[in-house]
Amino acid sequence: MKITYIRHGKIKITILIVLILLAATLGAVGVGNSVINSVASAASAKLPIYCTDNDNREIALTINCAWGADDIGNILETLDKYNVKATFFVLGTWAETNPDKLKEIYSKGHEIGNHSYSHKLPSKSTKSQLSSEIDKCNEIVEKILGVKPMLYRAPSGDITSDVLELTEEKGMYNIKWSVDSIDWRNDMTYDNILSRVLGRTESGSILLFHNDTKHTADVLPEIISSLIKQDFKFVRVSELIYKTDYYIDNAGVQHKA
Repeated sequence: MKITYIRHGKIKITILIVLILLAATLGAVGVGNSVINSVASAASAKLPIYCTDNDNREIALTINCAWGADDIGNILETLDKYNVKATFFVLGTWAETNPDKLKEIYSKGHEIGNHSYSHKLPSKSTKSQLSSEIDKCNEIVEKILGVKPMLYRAPSGDITSDVLELTEEKGMYNIKWSVDSIDWRNDMTYDNILSRVLGRTESGSILLFHNDTKHTADVLPEIISSLIKQDFKFVRVSELIYKTDYYIDNAGVQHKA
């Protein structure tokens, strides 16, 4: 049995020592490895998911919506053209300002995730403030669409222990990314974004884009068509990730247990 020490940025979750001691104790009383594996899975389940371990060529395209909405129509047109379903992580403030756009996104079969209410960094927030940021976004989306997001993406990917505890309490999955287009940067060109994404995508990848940027709406058609030609299949994040019986390794890869 492989036991992993898990570390992500500012977060250190030390399950190694605990599991070794537990293994020794349970082994002494004749309890099998299945119990120990279950404990390991439960401990790692709190961690953010960067990608999944699969060999079926499935990937997820995600778009963070935090600024304007002028390019949403073009993005949706591209997704329709290639019959791709994506996951949009929206700010509560964005949803409040653009309820019709949110409805249009959802009506086309795309998934809506929670990106907090105002993009306040968790590391700069109290636990109470963070909880409010998550809840307020959920409430706004539910009021507009009638559904509550089950996926959470922290602002700037800023994961803290409070984030992990709160999303577990709220029954949500922490979603990060394994392929970052960094399309929001002013120094990124069309070709930079294209080569970066195509060169990093593999089976199980979660791709990160942003709307209302200089090149995203324009480069998406070539990215999507190129990946389809490589036999990749686009699915929503909720379809890509495992919901039960899984563990997350030290690289953020979610595996089926």
